Amino acid sequence: MAATIAILEDNQGRIQAMEQCLNDSFPAWEHIFFNNAPEAIAWFKEHLHQCILISLDHDLGPSWERNGQPFDPGIGRDVVNYLVTQTPQCPVILHTANSEAEIGMEMALVAAHWTVERVIPISPLDAPENGAWIQNEWAGAIAKLLKSTVNKLKRKGSNALEANGDIPPPLTPPCSRMIIVLDDSSHCEKIIREQLQEVFPAWSSVCFKDSIELMAWLSSNTPRFSRLNRAKTIVVLEDNSKRLELMRLHINELFPDWSSVFFDTAPDAIAWLSDNLAKCDLISLDYNLGTSWTRQEKFFDPGTGKDVVDYLATKPPQCPIIFHTSRRQAEISMEMSLIDTDWIFDRVCHHNDLKWIETRWIELVKLLLHPIANQELTLADIPFSMARWRLLNLFALTFDGYRVWESPQACIEVGDRCAEKYFRKGILPSSLTELRTALLVARNYWRHYDSEPDEETMVFLRAMVECIREKVRAGEID
Repeated sequence: MAATIAILEDNQGRIQAMEQCLNDSFPAWEHIFFNNAPEAIAWFKEHLHQCILISLDHDLGPSWERNGQPFDPGIGRDVVNYLVTQTPQCPVILHTANSEAEIGMEMALVAAHWTVERVIPISPLDAPENGAWIQNEWAGAIAKLLKSTVNKLKRKGSNALEANGDIPPPLTPPCSRMIIVLDDSSHCEKIIREQLQEVFPAWSSVCFKDSIELMAWLSSNTPRFSRLNRAKTIVVLEDNSKRLELMRLHINELFPDWSSVFFDTAPDAIAWLSDNLAKCDLISLDYNLGTSWTRQEKFFDPGTGKDVVDYLATKPPQCPIIFHTSRRQAEISMEMSLIDTDWIFDRVCHHNDLKWIETRWIELVKLLLHPIANQELTLADIPFSMARWRLLNLFALTFDGYRVWESPQACIEVGDRCAEKYFRKGILPSSLTELRTALLVARNYWRHYDSEPDEETMVFLRAMVECIREKVRAGEID
């Protein structure tokens, strides 16, 4: 399948100049032009996988008449809004003079991990020298991005990128719950990207059009399939396809040593956890999983995140839990189920714009998956003693006390003993490990009840943080 450069542009003069530029300077690559957003989006839904580069204008002119009916050509942002829902496939050039619109397009694409380059048209649409920026800045950006893309594919070991512009097999990484389709029909890709992802949002999917590509992909990903059985797993309960895809992208990129398992129903998650809970290093749960539907001609209730929490409450704590839900009362009800347990948890409130995934959720995932050992602790990691509870709360989570003491019970006993000694005699723990243990245990107590510590406890917490800072400064990392 030939790799294609797709361009959204409505000005005929620019189109002619761009097409001449592509024919002269990039003859190895096919190209296709669109003068309106709806047709571009329709084409991308079936052919995005074959794009090697995309170039987008923003302003596409007023509505016009088509087949006797008014037709709205849309704007470049409409195409961007579609692209950000898809796995990044290739670089994108934004060639628009509308600077305010360009900023919004660029921010949306970058947030969704697309590579973006901006080219500013430096002459009016009707100017005689209109093509100068196309031959120089635009062509230069294309050359740079194509070279970078080809080099990346070569580094990944792809041998399918030939001089004629054929693109390699799909780059989708394997995961624990995956649908693999072998089908050469023209509608296969559309089914994958629309119908399968709509019906099974928690499953990753990939389509191959011939068996050679499939076998090559399976062969190159054999080590990754082997890692899926290791005891390092991130479990996510989420039914929204956009949130799922963005979470999956972040996990695959930032935590390659962990396998990830996604579920969009509570019964499926509980069934998996009942056999694999010991493999989990992190669990992240939404609450609302949508309405009931029919599965295998039977009524099926997807349940809620609370169902999973109720199951976990019956088990010894294995790993931290994140509650990522916008429903505050629902999140409180999930936390209440864990009050009498030793599970460690925290929350992230999600919003419709998805920025919370990158700015808050993924940062909490990093913190919980990468605790800081004593010998790695620096002064920059430690908040000042007068910091607010939110920062003290997060700093306490940098210590993996349950593993250090080899059990939750042993960790809690040490923490309780240190707190009792302080409140009775005013004596702080003597070692860095005990200080961090007492901080974590005190944090967990107050976090379980979803309230900030009282004034007396805050004095205790801040005294421990200051003592931790002094020991790190002195190199006392016992």
